[in-house]
Amino acid sequence: MALLNAKQKPDAKPQRIICHWTAGGYEASQIDLKHYHFLVEADGKVVQGMHSIADNDDTSDGKYAAHTLRCNTRSIGLSLCCMAGATRANPGRFPMVEVQWRRMAELAAELCKHYDIPVTPKTVLGHFEVESNLGIAQRGKWDPGFLPWEPALGASEVGSRFRNLVSNFLAGDGGQGEALGADIAVTIQGKAITGALSINEVPMVPVKALVETFGVTIPYANASHAVLDVGHDLEPVYLPFEFLEDGLAVDEDAGEDQAIALVTAKGYLSVNAAAEELNLAVDFDPAKNTLSIGVKATRGRAAKGDNAGYREVVVRPGDTLSRIAALYLKNGGRWNQLRKADGTPFDLSDARKLRVGQVVRVPALADGGPAAILGALANALPPSLNPIGEDRALVEAAQPGFRDYAEESVPVIYAECMSSGVTLPAQIAYVLATAEHESGCGKWMKELWGPTPAQRGYQGRQDLGNTQPGDGLRFRGRGYVQVTGRVNYADWSRRLGIDLIANPDRVASDPSLAAKILVQGMRDGTFTGKKLLDYIRPGEEPNFFDARSIINGDKRKNGDKIAGHAGSYFAALTRAAEGS
Repeated sequence: MALLNAKQKPDAKPQRIICHWTAGGYEASQIDLKHYHFLVEADGKVVQGMHSIADNDDTSDGKYAAHTLRCNTRSIGLSLCCMAGATRANPGRFPMVEVQWRRMAELAAELCKHYDIPVTPKTVLGHFEVESNLGIAQRGKWDPGFLPWEPALGASEVGSRFRNLVSNFLAGDGGQGEALGADIAVTIQGKAITGALSINEVPMVPVKALVETFGVTIPYANASHAVLDVGHDLEPVYLPFEFLEDGLAVDEDAGEDQAIALVTAKGYLSVNAAAEELNLAVDFDPAKNTLSIGVKATRGRAAKGDNAGYREVVVRPGDTLSRIAALYLKNGGRWNQLRKADGTPFDLSDARKLRVGQVVRVPALADGGPAAILGALANALPPSLNPIGEDRALVEAAQPGFRDYAEESVPVIYAECMSSGVTLPAQIAYVLATAEHESGCGKWMKELWGPTPAQRGYQGRQDLGNTQPGDGLRFRGRGYVQVTGRVNYADWSRRLGIDLIANPDRVASDPSLAAKILVQGMRDGTFTGKKLLDYIRPGEEPNFFDARSIINGDKRKNGDKIAGHAGSYFAALTRAAEGS
């Protein structure tokens, strides 16, 4: 399947193709789009730049893709989106990945065929080769002559290998002159998954095997991502997929059913990404080349010796003390009960310096179950406003489908209400009702991305501050109240003193952080300018219907429903306060 359409290959007379990397992140920026004809993002997606190939036939008018010093006339510029801040010793946070490199070779082959460009060191070359092969000085450029997955490979070998790969695509063998990846034995919940491969040391499993083995369904797919519904009352997950057969891609004009069918038949998913989203433990045995995926991630190991009463957890990328406390203690606000490896408590300074690989000791509760956790929390809260009660009234006030999630979210949100001065029962009730409506009590902590037509409209919206390519997806809704848009993530970064622009997923992964945004935002009126005290005041009947204006202007559509949820929580709080 062609990567480019007819309009992207206009009448022109290019003589060579020069390949680059952007020295940026994994997505094309506006500057990148200005300088290159086509760019390849980390998932292999090809993005067209501002200038057409024909613009570089004559560069005297200054309107062309300026990708290579004194070598732009009749040159096509291709670039990989990657390698920000990279050195030869350290490829940085955005290293080039093999799927990009292969896709660029496939793209070059398609252009060579269309424009009758021979594959030689002077006609298909990297920026790092321009000076040596064409005699045009380039100020020490070395892109893209370094492969992070094969760092010992010399620059000349990289150039030769790339041209060989282009030739393989032209010969019609799908670029199979190089192996796709190594076979790896993968089991999920004890069941073997056929066809798994290790690509760049990343284990990949075929979507088809998941469908056939576990009955996973794919309700939606587009050109780069798919939604997986694993059933068992678990939240669907939205994951990037890859086609390992070169030349295979979802036509962006194809219907949804066609995309789903192709992804199901030919798509591959990263084991690590899927396991992270589904909270499954991954155990790799390099000696046996086997990878086992468990039922539920424990992320720790049994305590021993003087650690009796604690389990040890190893900090992973993206972890915070609040996140670990929410996972193990069902309350992110209990992070101060965690201990360092030496048994001493964490303080705020320690919490900010948490390191990947650091050992955190987590106190083990009597039976480890939700009832023990909720009971312990109930005893620690003011008896006049016990959010759990003997019958866990507040959790039971949630709709049945959300109660498992309420067991985690209710204690976290209630604790934040207490610490933020939101103590009126009716206000607490409306905060909880909002979390139930917006995120299913925490079931949907990240907006599922189609993208739908409405979601496509996020991109470029000035009111959301989405001014950079990819901002719509990058700053999609997250958390108990679904914070959306770059401007809102920036506002909460300022309010909380943390960088949510660099790591917006923290809003979804850290329940205590999500609770702060929900409670403090409703208290202060940060979402719409309306706040809790505008509708719910001491000594007055709460106006749960109009209170919807604190979050959204859709009260005619959703006001009554959310008011009903708030009434259930309010009744539960009243019963708990009365001791009934």
